[in-house]
Amino acid sequence: QVGSAGVASPGLTMTTFWKLGVAVVAAVAAAAECGDGSCPRNVTRDHLLLQRKVASVVKTGHDSNESTGKMFTRTRNTQTGQCDKEFVNLGRDGEPDMTECQGDCDDHSDCAPGLKCKERNWNEAVPGCHGFAYNRMDYCYNPACDSDMPSLPELDSSYGSQGGSDMPKCAGDCDEDSDCAGSLKCFQRDGHQAIPGCSGRGISNFDYCYDPDEDDDEDTSTSTASTTASTAGSTTASTTTPLTGGDCLCVFDIDRTLTGKQGTANKDCPQNKEIPGIMDYAYSRGWLTISDAGQNLQQTFCNQCYLGIVSAGWASGPDEKDYLLDHVLLSEPYTKLREEYPKAARWSRRRTLGSPLVLGYADRKKQDAVEGIVKWYAQRGITIRSSKVHFFGDRTENIGPFASKGYNSREISCDSRDQHHHNGMVGYCGALVSEIVDTPGVKLCSDPEPVTTVPPSDSTAPSENQPTPGGECLCVFDIDRTLTGKQGIRGPDSDCPNNKKASFIWDAAYSGGWLHLSEAGQNLKKTFCNDCYLGVVSAGSASGYHSAERRYLLKKVLRSRPFKRLQRKEPEAKEWSDDGEVNSPLVLRWPDRTKQDAVTGIVQWYATKDIHIAASDVHFFGDRTENIGPFRQTGFNSREISCSTRDYSIGNGIVGLCGAALSEIVNTKGVVEC
Repeated sequence: QVGSAGVASPGLTMTTFWKLGVAVVAAVAAAAECGDGSCPRNVTRDHLLLQRKVASVVKTGHDSNESTGKMFTRTRNTQTGQCDKEFVNLGRDGEPDMTECQGDCDDHSDCAPGLKCKERNWNEAVPGCHGFAYNRMDYCYNPACDSDMPSLPELDSSYGSQGGSDMPKCAGDCDEDSDCAGSLKCFQRDGHQAIPGCSGRGISNFDYCYDPDEDDDEDTSTSTASTTASTAGSTTASTTTPLTGGDCLCVFDIDRTLTGKQGTANKDCPQNKEIPGIMDYAYSRGWLTISDAGQNLQQTFCNQCYLGIVSAGWASGPDEKDYLLDHVLLSEPYTKLREEYPKAARWSRRRTLGSPLVLGYADRKKQDAVEGIVKWYAQRGITIRSSKVHFFGDRTENIGPFASKGYNSREISCDSRDQHHHNGMVGYCGALVSEIVDTPGVKLCSDPEPVTTVPPSDSTAPSENQPTPGGECLCVFDIDRTLTGKQGIRGPDSDCPNNKKASFIWDAAYSGGWLHLSEAGQNLKKTFCNDCYLGVVSAGSASGYHSAERRYLLKKVLRSRPFKRLQRKEPEAKEWSDDGEVNSPLVLRWPDRTKQDAVTGIVQWYATKDIHIAASDVHFFGDRTENIGPFRQTGFNSREISCSTRDYSIGNGIVGLCGAALSEIVNTKGVVEC
């Protein structure tokens, strides 16, 4: 008896072996007819049918152990010992003799002996493989891993975009689990992401009902303790709970947090460590460089916590992922959990949260992924309180939103920023060990460190910024995507129906085009700012010296009763400051993340005109998250705008789309982010 590996096997009877031999001989004979390339179409078809017959014979071979009566269904890969490997993308041309889950292949001959090339029309599943795979790329796979895969039902989009109630498996579009029948759930996907247990592409961004028991990224088993608790009401602690620590969770971004900019080790970032041979494609290409904190997590409080990852990137491939798992993501509770539950070391993608390691999750929404990780741990009997959840990342826009969940979050790489990316939007050296600390709440780089306050003595002089009896106020605005919207988007059927085009006024910001005013930009006189002095702080240039845009903004947009009176009295109030100094209330070319300093300069400029404005009556409005939080240390008010419309073509929505809505220009105290 001969098994699939060509050696004696109890899985095939002599009768089955005889059928197999006949099928193989027939297949060889059919192939011989095609040796000169003139194979008739029907012979090619019959050859394919014979190949399928061979596979069918192998699949239906019976186990010779009559006491078990089991079918011979799945054979483990003799090279890897498992049918669970991660995709490896080797480019369009691939390489010779590629192994399991490597691609791109064009033919079975591109794969190692015994493997086949899985040809895909889009993003169909590949037997025995998981992880990130490029659409339409073909991958080598082990046929033995496909031996027990039933034919999957096609995605059914006939319910339309409104969906229905009690929809069956693989039907959509669904919006929530209650749209699906029974225990089925709604799989929220991006684009044509594969649906567990279903085949076909479906309609882009349609969500479909699926059986969670068929999701490879979901664990269908639970720990002994959690099962006992759910069935018998037991309060016994989970068997996955470590002996020490484990009541807290540390979640990290990867790029410029656990890693630093490639090529900076022993140079700009002497504490960083370069890993030759492992390529990191994040932002710029180069050898993987581990940050100070990335090398020493075991020296921080996180060594006593469970761990997680939420990254907008993809960790560049298996080599980087393996290194992170083996050398970076180390803590006592997490290491113990991985020993007991190996799937804790698997990588999930986007909204399929099948592990605590999540890749491809959009910026500004990472708090939702962390919430999913907390639930993932809870499903395994590990309950972590919100106050014990900590997120560490380098991008300002990702920190503030954690306040809505009650989690702690801290911006890192504060002393080193990569000025080549949106004026320091991302870190440079990555996290320092000194930044991985157990502090409550939300902490931005711009927030002042707590200091011991001393009660003022009777001789303390009153602050120059105390409110005057007149109650003066100041409204300062960003320009691009605040007073303006994205060029070319307006009209009732557009994303920005309230925006207005200023004919023949060129706006050079971002993509360039005719100037479009936001709803607020057209109607400042309808806001409380009509009774305040005005100012501008923009990183842009308002389309350059002596531009038509500058003249238009002064004449049509920056209008209020006090500011108009001041301009008549002080011509300097109409001038633009764009030389790095604040010589007027209209400041241009001022770097992001430091706009609070320019506003301080504007307040001081007004004071030289005998107009004293209290810090509590100063308001800044802008569309970029990174510019809002830094105002906390000044006592000024700041508010992020264009919250409901973001331009995702630029930095995952780091800037607004339509600009400020009229409803967003309000007199509220403090710092308010979207």
